[in-house]
Amino acid sequence: MKKMIFIIALSMVQFCTQAQKTMSYEAANWKLWLLDNPQQISVQAPPTQTKTDLQAVKQAMSVLDDKKREAIRFWNAGAPSYRWNKVIVDMIEANPESMLRTPAAWVNLAIYDATVLAWKEKLKYKRKRPNEIDTSIRTIIDAPRTYGYPCEHSVTASAAAHVLAYFFPTKADSLLKLAKTAAQSRIDAGVQFPSDTEAAWKLGEQVALQIIEKAKHDGSDKQWDGQMNKDPKKWTGKYPFGITLATFTPMFLKTNNQFRPDGPPDFAKEMEEMKNFKQTFRSASIAYYWGSTSTNWIELAGQKMFEYGLADDTPAAARIYAVLGTASHESAIAIMDAKYAYWGIRPDQYDPTYKPLLSTPPFPGYPSGHAAGGATASEVLSYFFPADAPLFRKMAEECAESRFYAGIHFRTDNVVGLELGRNVGKYLVEQWMKK
Repeated sequence: MKKMIFIIALSMVQFCTQAQKTMSYEAANWKLWLLDNPQQISVQAPPTQTKTDLQAVKQAMSVLDDKKREAIRFWNAGAPSYRWNKVIVDMIEANPESMLRTPAAWVNLAIYDATVLAWKEKLKYKRKRPNEIDTSIRTIIDAPRTYGYPCEHSVTASAAAHVLAYFFPTKADSLLKLAKTAAQSRIDAGVQFPSDTEAAWKLGEQVALQIIEKAKHDGSDKQWDGQMNKDPKKWTGKYPFGITLATFTPMFLKTNNQFRPDGPPDFAKEMEEMKNFKQTFRSASIAYYWGSTSTNWIELAGQKMFEYGLADDTPAAARIYAVLGTASHESAIAIMDAKYAYWGIRPDQYDPTYKPLLSTPPFPGYPSGHAAGGATASEVLSYFFPADAPLFRKMAEECAESRFYAGIHFRTDNVVGLELGRNVGKYLVEQWMKK
């Protein structure tokens, strides 16, 4: 009986080792996007003696409690970037003004570049995982079918937490502590050596520092010159929220006005259409839904990764989130460029007797930011999940229409916003995915 168990165990190790050998490491050759000096980022070779590492893994697994087991299950859900994008959503929703600098773009670019570098190192060292070296180790979860060094969860956690700490400095300690918990969970699960996670942590931190230096020069430090529109036929307000975003430094766009649309029309007929519109329960619910969320595209991306079986493909997930994040960054710049090029008036300013369903945002209306942002996201997701393209584009159109239902955008704002967003989304995908 013992001999049979040994043979089965040996066969499983051989199967896993073969899976690693045949696993595609194409991501090791993917282009890095935001690192100016990747050659300065170093990863030391893994230790040749694994006895100490094995003892550390066994010791960690011997003292597992319910809290640690829960942490293992939590961080093992989906690709490493999945949980961190949930963290991003929570941070943005708690600090809405942080959206102006689109931290999701910077965090996911750090995760992506760190993951590509990690895959290069995996292929270079081809280090086995603990359970492959010592068959007595029974992992708490299925061990990933990739080489172990450096740890993909730890490099993601380190890169994400360090960049998030830059954007949300008051939360820095808790974010880094959370990242350490994510890294430790892989040791506790028996799928990584401590040296795997330590090397990955250093790698992620080095990538994050270069990304942060880029973020410091994103143009967000520019001060508004105080020039406000004086034309009563255009938008006016106490302060033009987000006006400096129009001059932020783009990552991929050639210029901030690359996709700037023509100017808005006179809205007389559209004002009449809006005043004559009969609100229904459904139209109101759509207005409230899209008026209360701005991060559902990130959540939808995660859902689709699970549906399409990409939850275990670390580089693919990192790339999808990175393209989606950077597309949103560029779309935000293009939107504000157009808004402050034309200062398009809002319905309740065009006709002060009109009362919208939702509060009017404190910036010009033309074109609609919701429409453009939704269209950008839908084009990115349509590229990666083409079978669901009709769903994504329908959602973007509903998002755009919701602003008319809310009474805060003329229909032309939405139509032009959709076109702008689609152009940005398609362009970004082309830039990312071209050979």
